[in-house]
Amino acid sequence: MNAPGQRRMSRRQGLVLVSMLMAVLSVTMLAGQERGAREGRGAQPPAPPAAQPGHGMGKLVIFADVAVFSKPADPENCFLRNRFKRGQRMGWRITARDGGTGEVENTAVVVGHITYGGRTVDVQGRWRGAPWVGPNPPATPRGYLSPPTNLWNVIWTVPEDAPVGAVSYTITATDRFGRTAEFTPFSYENSQLAIVD
Repeated sequence: MNAPGQRRMSRRQGLVLVSMLMAVLSVTMLAGQERGAREGRGAQPPAPPAAQPGHGMGKLVIFADVAVFSKPADPENCFLRNRFKRGQRMGWRITARDGGTGEVENTAVVVGHITYGGRTVDVQGRWRGAPWVGPNPPATPRGYLSPPTNLWNVIWTVPEDAPVGAVSYTITATDRFGRTAEFTPFSYENSQLAIVD
């Protein structure tokens, strides 16, 4: 029942109002997802592109390096380093190749195995490459010299409770052909990854 002087909303007006509210909510949610994807937060990693013809004949080969993974505006972002402090964000940049063709093996699933303070954590790698479809290369993201068609990342923030000392790691990969590969760093002591004060 309506109060005196109050106009009743028709069913059609109610549906229009609900539709408009849903549209505004959808646009707001999509804008937030797009911003998060641009900033590398909350976005699901893109699926690796389809397998290339001729792959699976040679060994799977992977290589990795360790770098600072901070905000893009940070002048030290992507600098190679092997000493990190607690709370710092670091990561591995990885490429996987088909040993038979020498091409990127984009079906590889990459995992980082990080051992520190007597415990090991496994961190799933994220495909960061851009698939090359047709005659035109993919777009070049800000900060890159060319499209990253061969890139995976494993990202790890050094825990605040991590003890100072050496960190050992390996990077493993498995592709759709069941081939596996492992990357281990050079064994020279001073080149090993470490947590410092």
